[in-house]
Amino acid sequence: MSFFKSLKKQLNPFQNKTTESHKSAPQVTLIDKDQYHDLLKKLIPIGILSQQEFSSLAISTSSYQAGEIIFKQNQSANTINYLVSGSVYIETSGDYGIAIEENTFHALYPLSSGSFRNATAIARKESTILNIPLKAMDMYFNKLPNNADYFLQLPKQYQKNKILQRIVATRNLQMPVLPDIAFKLRKAIEQDADIGKIVKIINLDAALSAKLIQVANSPFYHTVNPTTNCQAAITRIGLNSTNNIITSISLNGLFKTKHKELDALAQNYWKQSIQISALSFTLAKLLGYKDTEEALLAGLTCNIGVIPFLKFADEMQDFDLAEVKSALPFVTGALSAHVLGEWNFPDKLRQLPLEINSWFLYKPEKNIELNDIVLLAKYHSYIGGKAMHKLPPITSLPSYSAISDGALSPDNSLQILHDAKQQISEAMRFFSS
Repeated sequence: MSFFKSLKKQLNPFQNKTTESHKSAPQVTLIDKDQYHDLLKKLIPIGILSQQEFSSLAISTSSYQAGEIIFKQNQSANTINYLVSGSVYIETSGDYGIAIEENTFHALYPLSSGSFRNATAIARKESTILNIPLKAMDMYFNKLPNNADYFLQLPKQYQKNKILQRIVATRNLQMPVLPDIAFKLRKAIEQDADIGKIVKIINLDAALSAKLIQVANSPFYHTVNPTTNCQAAITRIGLNSTNNIITSISLNGLFKTKHKELDALAQNYWKQSIQISALSFTLAKLLGYKDTEEALLAGLTCNIGVIPFLKFADEMQDFDLAEVKSALPFVTGALSAHVLGEWNFPDKLRQLPLEINSWFLYKPEKNIELNDIVLLAKYHSYIGGKAMHKLPPITSLPSYSAISDGALSPDNSLQILHDAKQQISEAMRFFSS
């Protein structure tokens, strides 16, 4: 027996022998919302709902004995479910699942939050489950900032942040300009220019042309016969992919500031963007997304908003580095959307930085979309890092419910990272120099 299968049996002692009692309906009891008020306010992500909103929902609890199935994979869902007491095993299509225990950080996340179940949940011992109508997720989504100006209304925790106060007062952030070659290339492709003109534009920058040839010969494309010139590289990659790759390569120069500490911050965000970009490319291929280079560009631009913010700080003589660091997670999504809007990027790329600010992405349909790809790439970028312990179980994410059976599960996440390692290394080389 493999290590993963052995561990799976330890986590789920009822594997292949769930009790017959799971066939009967569990006991369901409507809750006293006042009694559960403190717990409801702690739940992620719906704890931000008001007491009035919770009162409008028919919330119940269900009781399960050891071995009973709480919900099955490949079922549609009309509730989101949380563990109140006991222990639950989340079984995916892979060889390893997740055990959720009461009174733990993971128990504050839903066992499943999408409209489709992509895992099976089994009680490991006597357990109580909180059932909340899926409408609660719609209420949660309605509270999320959905436009690029949300940072102009500072929430309480940021109202004393001096750099944010100045930005709100002056409203004078300078948006970065799309690099010249990338701008000319986009215009030419929009005007249906022939490949000869495209080649001339790229060859204006010998370094970019050389990088494009390197990309065409890289593990990204698993090529056997190397390409030796720009036109052959474009033919191999395709015009739209060439456009996305040239834009991606040309962005590195924007992540520069004069102040040493701010420049270090900018470079850290750029490296994170490269990692998310390479993982987006890998996941797009794995999950059958049609445009892998679009996923690569989306991953690379999801943090582009740090540029105008750090350059604003760079011009201040009295900025507080701690305030800059605390504000970055708050402003990056909004400012990234602003930058991509200035660059006339398509709506789905422009909105994406706002959408992936929360792990709980709005999913009206089951199909895998670009924002799912980048959000899951962002999730994988934290695996093995300092913030890994703060990650929700992957099975709790709505984006997880969009994935075909077995294509992604907790046990093969490490394999994905291993497979992407060379591509991340290549991406660092292409986009960092």
